[in-house]
Amino acid sequence: MISIEIREKDLNELTRTEVINLPGTFFAGTSPLLRPFMKKLEALLPPENKGRGDSYVLCALHSHIDQVHADESQIAVKSGEKEVMIRREELGELIGERYPTTSHHRLNLPGLLFLQSGPALQTASAIILRRVHKLHIPDGCRTMRYIFHMSVAAIDADKEKVVIVFDMERLPKKEDGSSVLD
Repeated sequence: MISIEIREKDLNELTRTEVINLPGTFFAGTSPLLRPFMKKLEALLPPENKGRGDSYVLCALHSHIDQVHADESQIAVKSGEKEVMIRREELGELIGERYPTTSHHRLNLPGLLFLQSGPALQTASAIILRRVHKLHIPDGCRTMRYIFHMSVAAIDADKEKVVIVFDMERLPKKEDGSSVLD
C-alpha cells in the first residue's frame, strides 16, 4: 500500500489550481456514482440551497462538504453535524436493477469517488506518485483513470489535506510478475 497526502499548496504548485475546499474536490464531476444519491446528499446543504435540482446540488456540495471518507464498504460525506453514508450494497442494488450481474460486490467505491474528483487532484496525485514513489504513471487520460479506478483503496479528506491510499497489487502484472507501473 502506498499513501500520499495532498494539501492546497500542493494543488497550487503542481497544477496551478486554487482550491477553496479540499473535500469538495471529490464533487467536481458528474459521475453516475453519485447521481442516484442526490436526494440523500442534498440533506447536507443548508435549507436555502435545497430543492433546486441535481445539477445545483452537485455544484453546491463542492463548497459545503467538510469531510469525506471512502473505503471498500462505504463513502461517508460530512457537512457540519450532518453525515450521509453511501454503502456498497446500496449502490450494487441500484446498479443491479438496471444491469443485472453478480459482480457488484467488486465495486471499488474509493476508486469510483476518486474518478469523480477534478482533474487537478488527479494530476497532482499522478505527479506525486511519479516523484515520490517512482512509479511510471502514463500520461494518457484513459489509462490514468483506469489505474486510479483500480488502485485507490481509501480516501480521507478534510479542510487541511487529502490522504489517498493506493493498493498497486490490484493492477495487472507483467509476464515476469512485476508491476505494470515499474
